[in-house]
Amino acid sequence: MPHLKLVSFELCPYVERSRIVLLEKRVPHEIEYIDLANKPAWFLAVSPMGRVPVLLVDDRPVFESMVINELIDELYPSPPLLPPDPLARAEARGWIVFANDVVMPASVAAMTALAGGLGGDARARPLATLRDALAKLEAQLSRRGGPWFLGRDFGLVDATYAPFLRRWRAAEGWGAPEDRLLAAFPAVSAWAEALLARPSVAQAAPREVGPRTRAAFAKRAAKAEAG
Repeated sequence: MPHLKLVSFELCPYVERSRIVLLEKRVPHEIEYIDLANKPAWFLAVSPMGRVPVLLVDDRPVFESMVINELIDELYPSPPLLPPDPLARAEARGWIVFANDVVMPASVAAMTALAGGLGGDARARPLATLRDALAKLEAQLSRRGGPWFLGRDFGLVDATYAPFLRRWRAAEGWGAPEDRLLAAFPAVSAWAEALLARPSVAQAAPREVGPRTRAAFAKRAAKAEAG
């Protein structure tokens, strides 16, 4: 089998997704951490968009977590992390795109507001967007019955959302009680509990992820306020 090296920034949730998949599959791999503020030339040569993760497969670069995770699932088909049915696979991919395009941007804005102590619309808008996204996830999870997003089997959708849910659970302690959105979504809360207890997800956790994430978002908020 090929030699795999995951190029990473330790706190990046997108890298964490691929780490979860590698651990779930029990695939031997290396990790190389880089400083995103001082990206090495070799990294920029293999990452067209200059961002992590990048998976080096016998030194051939593959970028974007969604693509990387599907490649790992194809290279190491047991256990499968996408359903065998084409329609179910399409549904899974759609919810991964929903995470990328809706949930992650809303959570970044909401966590920036909470960590930075922002108020008014700067706080209310992202929280409202995230609340709406969680309501859509709640409806899906309630319909499918769990414990995982598509039902009985852990899959790529679960690996995609686990880093967000890890960070958001920490972020709920940064604000006021009304900012704690998960209490209104019991199916999402139960899913988060199951995810964070899964060995592959627990093992992929960055060191001191809550405090370090809070510090990073507080810095982001201060920079935005300074213009």
